[in-house]
Amino acid sequence: MPFICENVECRAVLARGQVRTNREDEGWCFYCPDCKARNELKDIGVPGGPVELVQPERSDLPHKVIATARPLEDGRYTAHLRVQRALGTRGTYAAEERWEQLGVFLNAHEAVAHAKSIAADWLDRKA
Repeated sequence: MPFICENVECRAVLARGQVRTNREDEGWCFYCPDCKARNELKDIGVPGGPVELVQPERSDLPHKVIATARPLEDGRYTAHLRVQRALGTRGTYAAEERWEQLGVFLNAHEAVAHAKSIAADWLDRKA
């Protein structure tokens, strides 16, 4: 089973021979040879036996969600959202969706929170 870099902009699929595993204070990991991102590993070997490393199961891929608030002339904010769904293999994202002016809010925090909730709902429906 290959390892997959969890950096959303890399997603390199790596054979076990392509990575050097490290044991650090936080546990086992490997650093992607392409982007240098740290990737967590888990030892599932028998205690006292040889180390057997696997990547922890993730319930979802690391999608990129960019939620922003843009100020209006009257002091309120509009919510804007960009979502890029990650592929399970190296390469670009599977899809990119953009939403402009998802609503008007009194402050930037409310606008961003609203955009993030829309992204979570959209990603749940696509899963």
